[in-house]
Amino acid sequence: MVWISGLVWCVWAEAQVELPVGPTTQPVRIAADGAVHWRQGVYEIWVLGPQVEIIQGAVRAKAAQGVLWIDRAPAYTSRPSKVIAYLEGDVVVQHGRDGPDAGGGPPVATLRDQRWLGRFFTTAGIEVATAHTSAVATPSASGPAAWEPLVQRGWAARQQEGDEAAAAAQAIQPAQFTREEIAPPQGVPSLSAGPVIDIRGRGGRTIQSSQFQNLTDRGEGVVIFNAGVQVVIQGLEGSGPISMETDRLVIWTGLIQPGTSTLQALTSGQAPLEFYLEGNIVFRQGDRVIYAERMYYNVRQRYGVVLGAEMLTPVPNYQGLLRLKAQVLQQVSPQRIEAYNAALTSSRLGIPRYWFQSQNVAVDDVQTPRVDPLTLQPLLGPDGQPQVEHQMLATARDNFIYLGGLPVFYWPLIATDLTEPTYYVTGLKIKNDRVLGTGLMIDWDLYQLLGIENRPPGSRWTLSTDYFNLRGPALGTDYHYQGQTLWGLPGAYRGFIDAYGLRDDGLDNLGRDWRALSLENAFRGRLLGRHRQQLTGDWALIAQVGLVSDRNFLEQYFEQEWDTLPDQVTALDLVRLREQRSLWITAEVRPNGFVTDTQWLPRADHFVLGQALGLDRLTWHAHTTVGYAQMRTASAASDPAQIAVLSPLPWEAPVEGLRAATRQELDLPLELGPVKVVPYVLGEAAFWGEDRFGQDLTRTYLQTGVKASLPLWRVEPELTHELFNLQGLAHKVVLEGEFLYADANRDLLQLPLYDRLDDNATEFTRRQMAVRTFGQPVGTSVPVRFDERTFALRSDLQGQVTGPTEIADDLMLFRLGLNQRWQTKRGLPGQQRIIDWIVLDVQAALFPFPARDNFGTAVGLVDYDFRWHVGDRLTLLSDGFFDGFDQGLRQVTVGAQISRPEHGSLYLGFRSTEGPISSELITGALSYRMSEKWIATAGATWDFASAGNIGQYLALTRIGESFLVKLGFHFDASRNNFGGTVAIEPRFLPSNRLGRVGGVSVPPAGALGLE
Repeated sequence: MVWISGLVWCVWAEAQVELPVGPTTQPVRIAADGAVHWRQGVYEIWVLGPQVEIIQGAVRAKAAQGVLWIDRAPAYTSRPSKVIAYLEGDVVVQHGRDGPDAGGGPPVATLRDQRWLGRFFTTAGIEVATAHTSAVATPSASGPAAWEPLVQRGWAARQQEGDEAAAAAQAIQPAQFTREEIAPPQGVPSLSAGPVIDIRGRGGRTIQSSQFQNLTDRGEGVVIFNAGVQVVIQGLEGSGPISMETDRLVIWTGLIQPGTSTLQALTSGQAPLEFYLEGNIVFRQGDRVIYAERMYYNVRQRYGVVLGAEMLTPVPNYQGLLRLKAQVLQQVSPQRIEAYNAALTSSRLGIPRYWFQSQNVAVDDVQTPRVDPLTLQPLLGPDGQPQVEHQMLATARDNFIYLGGLPVFYWPLIATDLTEPTYYVTGLKIKNDRVLGTGLMIDWDLYQLLGIENRPPGSRWTLSTDYFNLRGPALGTDYHYQGQTLWGLPGAYRGFIDAYGLRDDGLDNLGRDWRALSLENAFRGRLLGRHRQQLTGDWALIAQVGLVSDRNFLEQYFEQEWDTLPDQVTALDLVRLREQRSLWITAEVRPNGFVTDTQWLPRADHFVLGQALGLDRLTWHAHTTVGYAQMRTASAASDPAQIAVLSPLPWEAPVEGLRAATRQELDLPLELGPVKVVPYVLGEAAFWGEDRFGQDLTRTYLQTGVKASLPLWRVEPELTHELFNLQGLAHKVVLEGEFLYADANRDLLQLPLYDRLDDNATEFTRRQMAVRTFGQPVGTSVPVRFDERTFALRSDLQGQVTGPTEIADDLMLFRLGLNQRWQTKRGLPGQQRIIDWIVLDVQAALFPFPARDNFGTAVGLVDYDFRWHVGDRLTLLSDGFFDGFDQGLRQVTVGAQISRPEHGSLYLGFRSTEGPISSELITGALSYRMSEKWIATAGATWDFASAGNIGQYLALTRIGESFLVKLGFHFDASRNNFGGTVAIEPRFLPSNRLGRVGGVSVPPAGALGLE
């Protein structure tokens, strides 16, 4: 959450955290002859002896006795467990130990001493084995046990750990190699070199008054400034310069020797350094500013308490500054922050219109060792030190959202990762239309609602609670995840699970004669999941699940997903990619009976692409596939309106059987002067256990041809034009040509289409074309010239080694192409860049046997693509397609787009379509920032042919100081559906969806200063 993240970043000083050399993936094994243990806070305290031994990987520590503080990580989390060990008496620590269990590790390094303090971290567990063990209550001052002095010495060693001189005096430092080589301590690095401190009068004035004295009974020196001062501290390891301004200042340091100046005493490398500030405090560190009345700050331990704090602070993943107020803000340890009565807002107004408030907040820095996903060994940084991942986990209690000074939402507990920018609600929308009625849609962060503290890193889990008064209540959940190791298997992985369902009491409206379709079942929904994981040995695992309740659900509730995204299938793929070769092993089933699909039980595909042969003279491509296929055809519709329109597709048949094929291609690239020529030969042999009529079928197919290309160019560096912003002009042309001849011993139309060409949405439209487009009876097929298989054949899809196996037949054609680029330079002198000023690509196919190959016309498949970037903001566009046979598609589009980032964008286009379907569409879309407070977006589509009005939308977005509020209206003529939407989005989120102008988001409030 942004607000807690701001709280943390304003006080958290970055610390260098080191890890032991012992591998954190190895368990820590502890053995002793006897033990006494108890629990104190988060630690288990163990007193061990006689004879103690600790082993982790290649690290072994032995001693006569010792004290251990054990912090065990919660189960099912990635946080490592920690062991702090204090050992006494004939201590021997070996790094890279020898012996039968050394495993060929690094050379042995040995430490021998009488005392040693070290740490061990592990994600694999802690094992304690003792001959005699007893549990006691926490020791008290009365009646000390014999082992309590050992505990006191261990605790004193931990307290003195940051002081190198004291540690050396206690003989805790290793004699032969540093303690850090075995188990370096966590925490803040020491300031042995000493900081650089500058004290001056506030506002550039001279210091008015100061006094200091030695408190010899406490071993401290005190310096007091009663007038305004400014203190600048530099040289803090892991921290930038710190500036503090205050009316009154008290500094505690070590005893000040006679003749020593105040600054000399403060900058002593080992002297304590504590500050107390009072009155109009301004604390600055980087972009962070804290305003307070009272503050305590321990420079060396990076510990602080702020009373009555107000601050402006930057936050990761957030563009502006956040404003935080807290009665008490305290850093209690290098890994924990606590705040009381904390409130946060992005508003700069004296009394903000909104803020978040919590009674108390606790933030923990959970540190996880970074390991190589393949070797599971710790990763080292540029300085040679082990790296760690920081996960900032926050827990807040008694949380309120205030709007206009009134609390509008309360939740007792929130537990969240600070990378999350939202507060419980991730989305809110209110809409009304004629299809769903009035609807309220709220998306929630489930981790926060349930108070789950240790969420898996890289995961997001939301809950959708929707209600539509013409339909019913709906629930959904969406879980996204990613990481580097899953269930002990190394390798990057990512995926999601999306489930949504409702009790539907209405009728479906899919447009044009389908505005009142009855439901097959009142309980409707879908389950969609996809998972991809990289495995060892160049292998990858891909899993998908797609379950949908009925044929109309996706088109009604997730229309954009139905029209544009891949089909929702249920399959499992095991993939191996290595150099030019790949292997796919697939198993796929069809649980959704209302679509036609192929079940593979199973299927294997092997690809070779671009393999050099014959002393690099030849290039080899190959695709071999074998599998058992079951084509499952779509079930009949239940509503009479759909039954009267839907027809089966001509390639559908309830067949199954073995399908095996191998397709091979050899190319011979040649350079004939400036012309590149590639003769090639391609062939395939394939077998089907059942064709469309249930008979086995074997097909051989051969294609041969030659491809050629000739690049041409002309450069006119002196050609300039101020109006068109030309600074030189280069015309680059590539002439392309191909001739091919193909022959197959079987007819394409005999085969079932196991490798489908279209997705489910396109196939659903094709099933309606025989009746709606061509006026034929139900159950008939569209004319063969409009069959998707013949279009794929004429487009030379069979000339691709990776193309669908069923697409191959007799064919002869010439393919010609002209690709052109006019390029110029734009930009300031010395910063110029090359851009495509004009792009024009033209393609066409010529058929020597038009009656057989192109339905009686010699020219077809003519297309062009034109783009003219007149300026950096204006682009003229046009594209077209032409097929020469009767009722062939003829389509031309022209349009223009103007874009001014942060101000607006406009598109206006016209498309003329002739063929089986005729239309003349004009389309416009506008996004414009009318003022500092208002954004308008609008769009409309009109057909000047038979359809008339298609639809419009209009939306106004108000840019408030606290929120973006969008009011939108839309009309869909096909569904006769008019509706309105109100959407509210907090303006302080890292990125917003409502306030985008010209492709640029409206910045958060305060990002550019006070508005």
